[in-house]
Amino acid sequence: MTVFAKDPDSDIDYSFDWSSWLVPGETITNTEWAVTPNSGAPSLHSPVEADSRRGIQVAGGTAGSRYRLACRIETDSGRTGERSLSLRIMER
Repeated sequence: MTVFAKDPDSDIDYSFDWSSWLVPGETITNTEWAVTPNSGAPSLHSPVEADSRRGIQVAGGTAGSRYRLACRIETDSGRTGERSLSLRIMER
C-alpha cells in the first residue's frame, strides 16, 4: 500500500485511475470513499469523477496519526473493486 504524507492544514485531492481494471465499454456506476480509523480522521469532500478516474478531496487529520483511505467502486457489469492508500499526517 502506498503511503502519502499529508499536513493537517492542507486540502489535497487523492485519486485512482481504474482504466486498466475496467473491461472495454464498462463504466463506473457508484463510488464510495471511507477513511479509517474514525478517531480524528480527515474529512472527505468534493468528489472528482472523470472517465475512469475517481478522486476525493481530503482535509485535516490528526498530526502523528496514520489513516487508510479506501475507494470502492461498482460497475454497470455488477463488478466491484477497491483500492486504498495510507495517509500519514505530519506537520511540515
